[in-house]
Amino acid sequence: MAEEENTEAEQEEKSSGMKKIIMFAVVGLVMLAVGVGGTMFMMGSDGGSSEEMAEEEMSEEEMMEEPMMKDSIYHDLHPAFVANFSGNSKKRYMQVYVVAMAHEQSAIEDLKLHMPAVRNNILMTLSKKTSDEVATVEGKETLRQEVLESVQQTMAEKTGEEGIKDLYFTKFVAQ
Repeated sequence: MAEEENTEAEQEEKSSGMKKIIMFAVVGLVMLAVGVGGTMFMMGSDGGSSEEMAEEEMSEEEMMEEPMMKDSIYHDLHPAFVANFSGNSKKRYMQVYVVAMAHEQSAIEDLKLHMPAVRNNILMTLSKKTSDEVATVEGKETLRQEVLESVQQTMAEKTGEEGIKDLYFTKFVAQ
């Protein structure tokens, strides 16, 4: 009888040991599932990235219409532009530092190639202004837009493409 009690006790120990192992395994799997689920939730992923879902929702036509964001390439147009104001004015001239922005290096290379024509047209545009026209921020912005249009028109005539996407005045002095 002592042997029967011994084997029963051993079996109970074995079964309770197995129960403990199974419980640890189940708890471990639950913790793993919670960890993975929490990580996915925190990263904003629900089985597919938001970019993948957005691409799936857009048709090919919409994708063709959407412009690709490209890096901007900047080029200083040195030396600074100095132009006399038109008309009678107390301020006699302006000095403008200009930086061109494009998305393609080839546009910058074309700009360098045709720099004499570009500089000429910028100077002609600047020379048409009076000191009163460029005295305000709005006036400077209007002038910047006119200079940009002049550069884009020159580049279109010379290369067939505008190339330059924007221009910035990095320094503007009027005297």
